[in-house]
Amino acid sequence: MPRIAVVLFIVLNLVAVSVAGETITLKETLDRLVTRTTRARIITGQREVAKAKFSAEKIGYYLPKISFSTLPEYGISEDYTSYFGISDPISFKSASASGYGNIQLKQKVLTGGDLTFESRFNISNIEYPDPVYEFIEGRQTVRDINTATDKRRLGNFKLQFIQPLLRTSESRSAYLTARSNVNKADVEWRINQTDLKKEGITAFFDLLTADIDRQIAESNSQLADYNARWDSVKFDDEVITEETWVESKSERLEKKLALFDAQANYEEKINDFSHLLDFPSGREVTLESPSIPRRPDSRKAQWLLDNAETTGETELARIAMETARRELDEVRNSAGINGTLNASYAIGRGTVTRSKEKGESEEDVDTKDWQVSLNFTYPIWDGGAAGAGIHSQELTYESKHLEYQAARRNARNKMLILLKRLEINGSKLALLEQELELARNKLRDAEGRHNEGLISDGALLENRVYCMEAQKNSLTTMKGYYLDLTELEKSEPE
Repeated sequence: MPRIAVVLFIVLNLVAVSVAGETITLKETLDRLVTRTTRARIITGQREVAKAKFSAEKIGYYLPKISFSTLPEYGISEDYTSYFGISDPISFKSASASGYGNIQLKQKVLTGGDLTFESRFNISNIEYPDPVYEFIEGRQTVRDINTATDKRRLGNFKLQFIQPLLRTSESRSAYLTARSNVNKADVEWRINQTDLKKEGITAFFDLLTADIDRQIAESNSQLADYNARWDSVKFDDEVITEETWVESKSERLEKKLALFDAQANYEEKINDFSHLLDFPSGREVTLESPSIPRRPDSRKAQWLLDNAETTGETELARIAMETARRELDEVRNSAGINGTLNASYAIGRGTVTRSKEKGESEEDVDTKDWQVSLNFTYPIWDGGAAGAGIHSQELTYESKHLEYQAARRNARNKMLILLKRLEINGSKLALLEQELELARNKLRDAEGRHNEGLISDGALLENRVYCMEAQKNSLTTMKGYYLDLTELEKSEPE
């Protein structure tokens, strides 16, 4: 009897599932699920990757890509060369040392071209053979090979602009693709967040319902055991037949088996809930039964209908259509006449010093160079490959366009159905709450009459089962109500 009284107290209060541990509300469950779990980090990570790639492309239009490279070099070379007037070749060994420093700034521009500024500084000391000539019998011959040195201190500055014509720029295409990807990632994040919340709602209510099923199974088992004991007494008094007594015992076994199944299902729901929220194994929690939330008022419902086309599915269909359209334009442009404008300007400054046996000379270097070129490519014949590619992409675009139109047509109907279902389930919940309150009152009355000895244990158990069935019906409807409310978040961008 004390055990029954404790259970009745829990049912009467209807505050939480009877699981030992900390109390967790539905709001706390969802907050943890979308912020601190592995699934949440994965969803957020996918969005952050797309944002980082877009930022990298975007920065390229505002800040140049700067690179610096150096190449120090030292070498020994030996040459074995024949000279006029000398019968045997002469071997000459020379050493060279040089260093190159190169700084490059590459900047993308909004027209889709590339602007490059390059600065190169060259320091080198190069040895080379310096033949010493003499005249013998009126003929010039090489008497000896001396070593001469060429010292260069040169700087070169070059500015170059390359602009594609009559075709899509690769840099511009990469920027637009990254922008589409980040927009798509934002929508997918919203959808995934909503779906994750719906998983949390399902796991939360399934655990609540599984616990009630377990308690119902336990009460039914106690009731079947109570009936079997009474039927055994009745059979001994020859009030009932043996067949009825056997059926009563069989019923008791069936309810025992049902209790085992309910307990196993309950443990499974606990594991599902803990796994979803990344709780450590064996952690015990208490789920607080949620209250009935308010459904959207008429003004909010009208706003949702007016903005039904901003649902996640519709936005994804629109982005896919726009991407297919851009890819179609790129394929068409690449198959036609293509051109490239290349313009550059360069200046060089520095000195060149030459050291020989006869003396040393130094020359100043001051050079300027510029060029402009315009190159066009005229396609003549490719066996139909370009036309096939264009036709294929046209079909892809048409398919995405039709999908987007279908999504727009269905968006308002889906929203109407969703709002209507919320209205119906809200009305059902109001009635189920009244039914649950009646079941509570009936259980209180039965408990009082049982304490006075006016009803049997079996009647008390039947009232207990009736009350928990009413609670289960309310939770089942409330689960669908919460899921539909959460579905509305796909139409509300952050």
